[in-house]
Amino acid sequence: MRYIGNEFVPSELLASLRESVGWNRMEKELSDPKLSSFYHIAAYEEDKLVGYIDCISNGVTDAYIQDLMVHPEYQGQGVGSELMNRMIDYLKANKIYMISVVFDESLKSFYERFGFYTMLSGQMETYENE
Repeated sequence: MRYIGNEFVPSELLASLRESVGWNRMEKELSDPKLSSFYHIAAYEEDKLVGYIDCISNGVTDAYIQDLMVHPEYQGQGVGSELMNRMIDYLKANKIYMISVVFDESLKSFYERFGFYTMLSGQMETYENE
């Protein structure tokens, strides 16, 4: 398994990985040149994208981890944990004060292993996406 930080990942590969985990593809949005992230890590088995994690941040006080995805064929093999550990290590090394993540209730124990605790939060989708 190769883990590569902050290198370009084609939108079609990300869209296919999103689809494999049951999310919408968002290929159009992922292709938008305005889209940027603070740091992301891609996991590859050979040339196949099997995992991905992204983070947005103001670079000083806050970071938001988003889009942790592991292809179903590779889940339960430590890929997601490795991606989380690498992202958290990167953010700590860059002295980011607060790290946030939004997750489904079913994933609470996974995120608690990394030190995340539950806070009241809200989320709203503003348009339909294919």
